[in-house]
Amino acid sequence: MFNAETIAKKYSDLKTLPHVAIRVNQMVHSGNVTMQDFEEVIRLDPVLVSRLLKLVNSPYFGLVNRVDSIAKAVVFIGMKNLRNLVAVEALRDVFKEGDPAEGFSRKNLWMHSATVAILAEMIATRIFGISGEDCFLAGIIHDIGLVAEDQVAGEQLRAACRLFNAQERSIVEFERESIGTDHCRVGSILARQWNLPEDIQKAIRFHHDRSRDVVPESPIGILQMAEYFAGKVNYAVVTNQVEPLAPSLVKHLKMKLDNYKVIIRDLPSEISKAKELYISDG
Repeated sequence: MFNAETIAKKYSDLKTLPHVAIRVNQMVHSGNVTMQDFEEVIRLDPVLVSRLLKLVNSPYFGLVNRVDSIAKAVVFIGMKNLRNLVAVEALRDVFKEGDPAEGFSRKNLWMHSATVAILAEMIATRIFGISGEDCFLAGIIHDIGLVAEDQVAGEQLRAACRLFNAQERSIVEFERESIGTDHCRVGSILARQWNLPEDIQKAIRFHHDRSRDVVPESPIGILQMAEYFAGKVNYAVVTNQVEPLAPSLVKHLKMKLDNYKVIIRDLPSEISKAKELYISDG
């Protein structure tokens, strides 16, 4: 049996976010940086530079003149979008590692995480009229604890997944029985180590907690709803079982059902956009 701190430490000893990702995250939360400061950090990573320029020159931003400067690109996409782009780039290979096994696949987990991130951003902006960048980041990284468990306690994780496939209970219950902890605890510890915003740490920690009186527009509420809808459109982590929402979120969903139907209708096009801008290997 493992505890969350042990898994997080063992995983961190093997894997950590690249220096560029850590530095950009620190800079986003510092009020004392310039676009040139970002350029100095980013230009050391040619792949990241390529993706940044591809993003800013895409139809999504609709700029008349092509942007070839890193500093100008950061101005157009914004610091938090830059942070998210860096996070996606940093996590891409992490989710590719490991061989698919019964009940668990990092490739499937990557598509689940990407779908949750897209949905979280859509819910934040369309339903609540708030900025969606932090919700996107929470979505893309919310299941990083599963990757850590796979790395450190892979056999036990697969045992939990097999049990989850056979019974209608939360995956975290089976993780606790098989591993001794769950990916929410592990992921929140990693998020804290990486100095991610506290709201994101809490969203990761409680995204499977249905006992809480969740505020719908909170990062926790948005992440729970995003994961719920990801399961509904067959982008679940392990199976197509969909865990129920917290009662406060069920009430909210009933009141806004038509709005959420529009989000689900638009999701395929948003996924295509994200694959082009963020998720693809090209």
